Amino acid sequence: MNTNQDTKSTLPPFNEVIELPKQFMRNKEWLKARTLWAVLRNSYPTHAEPWLQGAITEISCDELELAGHLLAHARNQFPNNPYTYLISSELSIKNKQWGEAEHFLQQARDKDPDIPQLWIKSAECAEHQGNQKQASIFNEKARQCDPNAPAAFIQHAELAMHAEQWELALERWEEFRSRFPEIPAGYLRASEAARQLDRPKKARQLVLAQQYGADILNTQASIHDMPKLHGGHTSPGRLLELIWTKAIFNLRSEVHHNYLSYGWWILEPLLHMVVYYLVFGLLLQRGGENYPIFLLTGLIPWMWFLKAVNGSCNSIIAGQNLMLQVGIPSVVFPLVSLLQVTLKQIPVFILLFGFLWLQDYSPGALWWALVPIIVVQTLLTIAFASMVAAIIPFMRDLSFLVPTGLTLLMFLSGIFYDYRTISPEWQSLFLLNPMAFLLKCYRELFIDGILPDMQTLTWCGIGSAAACTVMMLTYKRLRYIYPRIIME
Repeated sequence: MNTNQDTKSTLPPFNEVIELPKQFMRNKEWLKARTLWAVLRNSYPTHAEPWLQGAITEISCDELELAGHLLAHARNQFPNNPYTYLISSELSIKNKQWGEAEHFLQQARDKDPDIPQLWIKSAECAEHQGNQKQASIFNEKARQCDPNAPAAFIQHAELAMHAEQWELALERWEEFRSRFPEIPAGYLRASEAARQLDRPKKARQLVLAQQYGADILNTQASIHDMPKLHGGHTSPGRLLELIWTKAIFNLRSEVHHNYLSYGWWILEPLLHMVVYYLVFGLLLQRGGENYPIFLLTGLIPWMWFLKAVNGSCNSIIAGQNLMLQVGIPSVVFPLVSLLQVTLKQIPVFILLFGFLWLQDYSPGALWWALVPIIVVQTLLTIAFASMVAAIIPFMRDLSFLVPTGLTLLMFLSGIFYDYRTISPEWQSLFLLNPMAFLLKCYRELFIDGILPDMQTLTWCGIGSAAACTVMMLTYKRLRYIYPRIIME
């Protein structure tokens, strides 16, 4: 007898030991959870939770008879606990014993009418019995109990969906989105209601809003005309309008989820510059007095290219839902990623110009040569990024090699060192790398104050434009193949 009392006195606090089985339940590791709840029922028989949570676990394991025994004991041992009757009603609903479920729910409501889950479950039970009016009354009580809980408002809209009151459902989903704009159900289920009302444009708009932000519902964007984009019969103007619209929505969504908002557009390249300057400028003693300027004039154009390629490589796979549901041409996705990166780089380039000006590298007439340099880099980036994006859906493992290839290309482009420091016989071969040649053009213009090799720049632009044309034709040829490939 004394030994048993000593064992009980050494038991850890109950609130500590229940965390592990609850964690197993959250992870849906039901077998581990049921074993621990069984141990806790023997160790803490006067606590309701091992019996109630154990019953929930048994229901999840489809052990309904054992769950019934546990709940019967709980009702006898803890008659004033409303959750005893709430969980008992869940078992009755599982067994489709609607009258018994309503009896348990009534007992729970009598004991504690302020639990929202009771009213939600009561509404579910009433709806299954065909009493739509009573279900609405119960649901209203649930929404009043906790106006900040989304479950009751989801049920409110679903009641209209189940009754096939599609117009009412759209209104309720709109109210739901105003309260909980981050929950996908408010867009996706509303899209289903719009389809039932034969409003395909509205349905597609809601799907897009779920992915790119609710702002899309308040704009007259070209997404309404997306059916005309399918099949490759789109005019270039309409296609560019779509790319612009999607890029803007993506940027708004990205900024909305970042704490520093637009500040990351500037802070990220500055952090890169600081890290590389510490490594190459201070630790490795590369460069000289003007090394920060040398580094910036190479790093900023390179980061534009790097982010564009990285962002575009998996863009077709990431956009598969829109491609299948809305019929957006596959070429849109890499071009949207390219435009996003380009728009984010504009303020970075402006800061570069300002920094050069402060360092007495004042702009002059030669700086107009910057226009063809940027145009050529844009064409080169489009060609390279769209090529990588076009291949990856067929060879998805290639996406793991892209970062490594870009790292190699970075060190072969002369970002951290002057190409003139390598052996003269290798310099011409080194400059065959188009990014190395473009960085040379930027530095000749900004630092040396001389006009870059415009003839070579022209040929580089012609080659990049030709590659872009080939890639656009390739995307057009593969427009019916990508939807099948991405589903495999």
